[in-house]
Amino acid sequence: MRSFRVSPLHPAGPLEAAGYWMCRGTFRLALRTAWHLSLADVRELPDGPIILAANHRSFIDPLVLGSAVERRVTFMMTARYYDLPALNWFFRMSRCIVVDDEKPDNRKALRDSLESLDAGQVVAIFPEGHISPDGALRAAQPGMGWLARKSGAPVFPVWLGGTREVLAKGERRLRSSHVTVRMGAPRLATDFGASRDAEAALTAAIMADIARMGGVAIPA
Repeated sequence: MRSFRVSPLHPAGPLEAAGYWMCRGTFRLALRTAWHLSLADVRELPDGPIILAANHRSFIDPLVLGSAVERRVTFMMTARYYDLPALNWFFRMSRCIVVDDEKPDNRKALRDSLESLDAGQVVAIFPEGHISPDGALRAAQPGMGWLARKSGAPVFPVWLGGTREVLAKGERRLRSSHVTVRMGAPRLATDFGASRDAEAALTAAIMADIARMGGVAIPA
C-alpha cells in the first residue's frame, strides 16, 4: 500500500466527498450512542475562514471535533501518522495539513494553513502540538497566533472532555465514557492590537478560555 500527500486545497472528487461525510456521520452516530456525546455552546459556525483551537488528550480528538460542527474541518496533523500506509487514504480524503516533525519551523504547514484559511476553510489546530501524556493542559506552541493575525480569521476555543477516558495515549482498547465538547466565544487577533505582540496575547487568552471551560489549570 502506497502513501502520498495531497494538498488541502486540492478539490475533492464525488467519491472522496461522499466518503468523508459518510465517515463523519458514522462516527458522529457512534459518539451519540456509545459515548453519549453532549455539545455545550457549540454554535453554528459562520461562513468564511475560522480557526478551531482545542486541547489534545487523545487520538480520537480530531474525530470528535470534526463531528461536533456542521462545516467540513481541515486538520493539522503530524507527518508520522499521515504517512502511515493503512490510514493515509483517510487523511488524504480529509485533506489534512501535514506538519513535518523533522522541520522545526514547519513553514510549509503554516503556509498551507494560511492558504486554506484564505480559501474560506475551517482549520482546526491543537495548540499544544502533541497529545498530553497525562491529560493536563500544556503550553501552546507558536503558530496559532500568527495564523490568526495573518488571516484575520476568528479563533474559537474548544474544550474536548472525556476523550482521554475513551482512548488514552498508548492504549488500543476503546472504553466507555461521556464525551463533551464545549465551545467558547470567538476571539480576533486585532482585539489585542496590530503588532506581533498580539499573537502572544491572543494565544494566552485562547489557552485561558480552554482551561476555564475544562475546569483545569492554565498552562504556564
